[in-house]
Amino acid sequence: MFYVYRFRLYPNKEQVKFLNRQIGHCKFVYNKFLEIAKGLYEKENKKWNYYEYKKLLPKLKEEYPFLKEANSQSLQETVKWLDRAFKNFFKGLTKFPKFKSKKRVNSVSIPQHFQIEGNRLKIPKLKTSIKFKKHRKIEGRIKSISITKLPSGKFYLNILVDKKIELLPEIDKIVAIDVGLMYFCTLSTGKKIENPRHLLKTERKLKKLQRKLSRKEKGSNKYRKLQQKIAKMHEKIVNQRNDFLHKLSRKIIGDNQAVIVEDLNVKGMLKNSNLSKHIADASWRRFINYLEYKAKFYGRKLIKVNSFYPSSKLCSVCGYKNENLKLSDREWVCPNCGVKHDRDYNSTLNLLKEGIKKLKESLTLRAVGVERSELTPVESANALVEAGSSSFQ
Repeated sequence: MFYVYRFRLYPNKEQVKFLNRQIGHCKFVYNKFLEIAKGLYEKENKKWNYYEYKKLLPKLKEEYPFLKEANSQSLQETVKWLDRAFKNFFKGLTKFPKFKSKKRVNSVSIPQHFQIEGNRLKIPKLKTSIKFKKHRKIEGRIKSISITKLPSGKFYLNILVDKKIELLPEIDKIVAIDVGLMYFCTLSTGKKIENPRHLLKTERKLKKLQRKLSRKEKGSNKYRKLQQKIAKMHEKIVNQRNDFLHKLSRKIIGDNQAVIVEDLNVKGMLKNSNLSKHIADASWRRFINYLEYKAKFYGRKLIKVNSFYPSSKLCSVCGYKNENLKLSDREWVCPNCGVKHDRDYNSTLNLLKEGIKKLKESLTLRAVGVERSELTPVESANALVEAGSSSFQ
């Protein structure tokens, strides 16, 4: 299975200049081919063809001799990146490819002819080796590497390896998760995870720095220093958020054989101007992505329930649907059976039952010691709720 190790690079001044040039050359090729492809698409409705543009690369080097300074394989990988961007666009997964900006995250891929010796990296066309912080052992067969530059000016080494992941031992627990804003998520065990709100905690400092930036002369030394300071603050927020999501997703996957989540349309939710900032700060989609790939790594199951399933409106006891339930209603009483519900916890129980219906054909009910055919979906869900009630305690 493919796995990526990420290490901090510590290049000296000369190496920084070299890496900036390499990244700049790749960005130039990407933007140049995108410019040509965009013009042909708008004027002649001609779609992107990877092999045509790959053949144009030698001609582009003749027209722009400075491209010969770049690693030829890195430039070829850049064309592959653009090819991937166009394929995603034509599949309807993303918008039309955008031009790369030096203000954003940029990278250069090196598929071959590199060497990693201890904590030093040797790459083509650079005579000296670059130091990196090797904070853990690299396991598996190394396939390729890439070097990423963040807006803060930091460089990172990404190593793609093919490694064997040791599957976690099977357990008899299952959990459903309902994400939210008041609490980051609620589990079907009854546990609620606090929302860390990383962006909102730092927002006041960010606003203050951005006001200072607006008063500086654009392009001046003070402007660039302040700009980098803001970029570092944003980077810290991203690191805090990723650390929280990685640890939480790893614990949930480690403690449960199957995890049930709602397949949310986060892109549509972000159109709500009142909640978009809070939803983006929570990063639900990234959390679900982390759960998904960790489940594949460790031999667990992730079940996604359709976003149109009314998990919050259904009574988890009798099945009554409360059509009048508002977003502001955090608790409600079922008019049919009289049970008082915590909105989020009730939602997780409904998600659990719906997820069990999808899971019933593949999941053996070892936790309760009966055959699948002997139980209805609701009975299976109730049995597995009891079996998984000790999770996260």
